[in-house]
Amino acid sequence: MNKLYVGNLSPSVTVEDLKQLFCERKLPVADQILLKSGYAFVDFPDQNWAIKAIETLSGDKVELHGKVIEVDYSVPKKLR
Repeated sequence: MNKLYVGNLSPSVTVEDLKQLFCERKLPVADQILLKSGYAFVDFPDQNWAIKAIETLSGDKVELHGKVIEVDYSVPKKLR
């Protein structure tokens, strides 16, 4: 599973902010980023990078625009 959920985002966060965050953490720029109000779905190139992103962004209490973000696998609505 390569798609991640990034939650607890400030309404002022942009796609460029997320891309910059990934670059700063030496993660590949995501293939696709779908930004909604307060959260985003991010597609990584492969599962290894998705796991690395979760480990890197979840464990460090990463802040973006003053809010600590949440990162986990995206779970389809049907499976929730």
